[in-house]
Amino acid sequence: MIFREIPILELLPQRPPFVMVDHLTDYSETQSSCDLTIRPDNVFCENGEFASAGLIEHIAQTCAARLGYYNKYVLKTGVRLGFIGEVKDLSINRLPREGETIETTIVVVQEIFDVTLVTAEVRVGTEVVATTRLKIAQGEQSEEV
Repeated sequence: MIFREIPILELLPQRPPFVMVDHLTDYSETQSSCDLTIRPDNVFCENGEFASAGLIEHIAQTCAARLGYYNKYVLKTGVRLGFIGEVKDLSINRLPREGETIETTIVVVQEIFDVTLVTAEVRVGTEVVATTRLKIAQGEQSEEV
């Protein structure tokens, strides 16, 4: 399957203007990637840079896209809401700039019930711009999707 061709709104509970991923670019049970081109009208774009809060949300939505794909295409159920439970060891080398495309890869470290712990790496091309660990909790099925 060509993941980039899946409309991202099919995988996420978020809706514009709060969608922080353009495409699911890779998926496996334990690792997934998404990209985002930083546009000037993005709610997290400030003075030509993508804010740190936007990076965290982009990482969280990469997790959401992974879970959305799993729920929709593997389990054949609806997309579920998710919540950031913890951000740990956040390291930002630099903020992405307007016009750049970031790609985030998450790796599942552990899944227990509806809580997923991941490591994340955000890149612009080959340059690592941020890394972190996130804990994401899944909630109820989204009513909108």
